[in-house]
Amino acid sequence: MKNRISINSVIINQHSIEVCYLIEGNCCKYFNIEKGNTFRIEYNENIERVPKNIAVIPFIVNVLPIVWLTDAILEVEELDRTFYNSINRFKQGYIDMYPMLNFKGSIEVKCLIENNEEPTGKVAVFFSGGVDAFASLIAHIDESPILLTLWGSDIKIEDQLGWNNVRKHVDETAIMFGLEKIYIKTNFRTFINEGMLNLLVVQSGDSWWHGFQHGIGLIGHAAPLAFNLKLKTVYIASSYTKDDDVTCASSPTIDNNVEYACCKVVHDQYEFHRQEKITHICNYIKKNHKKIVLRVCWQSSGGENCCNCEKCYRTIFGIIAEGESPSQYGFKNVENKIGTIGSRIQKKINNESNDLYTLLARYSR
Repeated sequence: MKNRISINSVIINQHSIEVCYLIEGNCCKYFNIEKGNTFRIEYNENIERVPKNIAVIPFIVNVLPIVWLTDAILEVEELDRTFYNSINRFKQGYIDMYPMLNFKGSIEVKCLIENNEEPTGKVAVFFSGGVDAFASLIAHIDESPILLTLWGSDIKIEDQLGWNNVRKHVDETAIMFGLEKIYIKTNFRTFINEGMLNLLVVQSGDSWWHGFQHGIGLIGHAAPLAFNLKLKTVYIASSYTKDDDVTCASSPTIDNNVEYACCKVVHDQYEFHRQEKITHICNYIKKNHKKIVLRVCWQSSGGENCCNCEKCYRTIFGIIAEGESPSQYGFKNVENKIGTIGSRIQKKINNESNDLYTLLARYSR
């Protein structure tokens, strides 16, 4: 039986989108069928005027890599023409990144729709509260970007406490900078079977989330907002630079080729490595007398920094390198633990490798 994904319905309510779909063939194992064949997003923004050809995009971007890698057919009733025309361009980004994999499959659309509304000049930025996100926010602060924050990405849907803390953090940031914010609740990580997809891409040397989904998966959620608010640009912060020898689903070769309605996506701050971003943040804070909290940890529940993982460690030392106190940036009471943290880092490095280059590569990015 041919692998096939068919969209049965796209239901748009005042604050939500539901895409119901049917799966046939061997690709069924890559979806969490027992949870129901429904992809669901909720916005705290009224989106009822968004047409189906735009509302379906968040679902499509999250299944396209599955379609390509399982040589499936994705059947769609109607789709925004601008987005459709961009698909082969961002697909090529995947092909170039993973030459060891075969990206086949196809998308069949019955009706392509022109959405010719002119952009208003408004922009948005995906904002998680980390170093990359704050660096992008500060770089575009003169554009008064709308903050877009997802619940269901690094904070699981069932982690209500974590989401409450994240939302409080974003609320405070929006007030501090005088910005609008939009919250998006999504099941985009749980409607698929991430464990099985990791096995599908094992030859790539990367995981499904990091290497194939998270960049474009996030970007798609902004499509209904781009139409609704007539956004000109959506910024997504870079995680790496061209000098980093890594694969990642969020890359300029992918992100910068995504378009929908009247909006372009920009993979932002790719020219700056992590320490340069920390420098920009610290300099901005000192110059403008602001006080911010960086939320960088992806290991802890509760939406706060654990101050005990690799990502927390390198952010703490990055702030110290700028002559600033980590406690002032959301890393509570760590100054008296610096020696212990340093010993833990050295022990881990000694266990893995005594090579100085490995040490510098791991902790200077």
